[in-house]
Amino acid sequence: METTLKAVDKLIDKFILPTDDDIMEYHITSYDNIIEITFWMAGTESEVEEQIVDECWSVLQMIGPTDYRFLFRFTTEGDNFYEYS
Repeated sequence: METTLKAVDKLIDKFILPTDDDIMEYHITSYDNIIEITFWMAGTESEVEEQIVDECWSVLQMIGPTDYRFLFRFTTEGDNFYEYS
């Protein structure tokens, strides 16, 4: 799991963050067989979130097949989360 988390982190840093100015920061956590990526956004719209999720799926294909399920969460204030899986 640790190797996969490091790979996900590096891929997001390299391919996702430079393309989207709305992402202020992100955190990756894992539990059971789920890898959860939480994006803290400057502002959030569902179209932007969906685009980021699509970009993440494209980038995560570089890792290859895994036994993990990915969950993407978006927030601006830290209390309301919008989830995509």
